[in-house]
Amino acid sequence: MKAIAWVVRIALFLVVLTFSIRNTDVVIVKWLPGLEIQVQLVVALLTAFLCGAAFAWVSLLPSWFRAKRAASSATKALERVEREQSRPNRPNSGGVSGAADEAVVLPVGPTHGI
Repeated sequence: MKAIAWVVRIALFLVVLTFSIRNTDVVIVKWLPGLEIQVQLVVALLTAFLCGAAFAWVSLLPSWFRAKRAASSATKALERVEREQSRPNRPNSGGVSGAADEAVVLPVGPTHGI
């Protein structure tokens, strides 16, 4: 399996290398009126790709943090339930239901928003 992964990596590298060698033309990137830059096509495409990847990563951060918080609270709730179940049984005083009888609701399913 590792050999297949390396073959795919080398093939991808060769494709990117060939693409960058073949596209060395200078292009004009126009931003606002009067603001333009002359760069190689490969540099412009690489910059656009990296900016898109950075934007995607930043836009996913809130959902990753929410998922981490949900997982942490679920772990804490599970640990609390396990602690309560490991205690020796004590008789209820006055027939009032104790904390061990309450149902604990744990988050189920993907909560990361993707």
